[in-house]
Amino acid sequence: MTAAGYRVAPARLDTVAGETGQRADALHTAETAVSGEKVPAAAFGQVEEAKAAAKTFEKTMKELGGKLESGVSRLRSIQSGLTESAAGYRRVDAQIAAMYRALLPEDPLPKAGNPAGIGGSADTGAWAHAIEENRAKVADALTAERGKLAGLTDADEIARSRARIKLYEDILANNRQILKFDPSGNGRIAELVGHVEPGTRNVGLFVPGVNTQMSNFDAYAGLGRSLVAADPTGRTAMVVWADGVFPQNPVVQGPDASYAQTMAPDLKHFTDDLRGEISSHAGDGVTLTAIGHSYGGATVGLAETHGLDVDRVLHVESAGMGHGVWSPSDLPASQAGVQRYSMTAPLDPIEIAQGNAWGLEWTGIGHGADPDTFPGVTELETGRSADGSQLWGLSSHSDVLKPGSESWTNIYRVITTGPVTPDGTFDPRGILEHGVEFLNDGGVLR
Repeated sequence: MTAAGYRVAPARLDTVAGETGQRADALHTAETAVSGEKVPAAAFGQVEEAKAAAKTFEKTMKELGGKLESGVSRLRSIQSGLTESAAGYRRVDAQIAAMYRALLPEDPLPKAGNPAGIGGSADTGAWAHAIEENRAKVADALTAERGKLAGLTDADEIARSRARIKLYEDILANNRQILKFDPSGNGRIAELVGHVEPGTRNVGLFVPGVNTQMSNFDAYAGLGRSLVAADPTGRTAMVVWADGVFPQNPVVQGPDASYAQTMAPDLKHFTDDLRGEISSHAGDGVTLTAIGHSYGGATVGLAETHGLDVDRVLHVESAGMGHGVWSPSDLPASQAGVQRYSMTAPLDPIEIAQGNAWGLEWTGIGHGADPDTFPGVTELETGRSADGSQLWGLSSHSDVLKPGSESWTNIYRVITTGPVTPDGTFDPRGILEHGVEFLNDGGVLR
């Protein structure tokens, strides 16, 4: 093979590294089983020779365990080497790309269809450096997570670690556009889905809620992908923003406003940057919509008190308008022109939190007014899921985000300024009247 025909594919190195890690996991399982295999001295009988046989068996198992441990170690070394090699190639690619980009003008010359000289897509503009740097960070995090997984014993921790590894591998294999990345703790991340470029007309900014962490981020990124793919004109982009520390317990931490109070200024500053990218690469006439789901609604609401620069706000199963926000007068003048929408499925337990501070607002508990009844908000129908079943109850809290549902369609239409379906077509009392099981034997919502 000549040098001219040789090409390294970092994504393939990542794939092989993952396969090597799986073999190491299997071998480690066998090693653990063998090392723990012991038999009593009388297992081979009561005669003196039986004791010798037992000792021989134990020695054999110990030697076999040692060989397996050595094999695991070698596989881990190969895995680490492959991953580090892939990361190294990506760093070199990024450096070379930066060198070439430095030789080019920042913005293309004005031309037909682009008289203002608007730049290319945001993923090749000012954010390109962050995307390239984060690819290297993701590669490093992948190496570290694979090493961490080898030492885990708790089933939940193993599941979360594997989910992170799957996410990191997919990011690297599919050149995903990661704008923010920090794997420490529960993880912080933000991703651009689609492109902000000349012709883009709709940009959505999605903020998730309680339990958000790196290991489940891809579920929200999947929502972003579905919304971008739904636009046949290719004029829609999404940013999925989880660049904060989210509460992890809905009962204990969910009512606490401090998480939203910390994230809101960061979200505001990020949105300012997003506005700058939109202005540079797509020009005027772009509608920017912030969507807050569950606790994310309270975060978006508090970001509005900091002057969140968006055209539309959509609260989806939202905890509230934000701590201390009870009327439009609690928002700055900059928010006067923002169009607001809200949707809450019938009997979603989030209704308990909406508009309720439990008399403890002074302690930092509660998330302000109920978005569904806030003055000027258009309340939207959640309707039915893709299979035709009515969205209601506990499961609806997340099901409203699933593609094909009427709620998802309303989300898409708010982002793309299409016709929406207002609320008012479903009465939950009909569930009881028609004999559909509503309560379980213990009288608790399913």
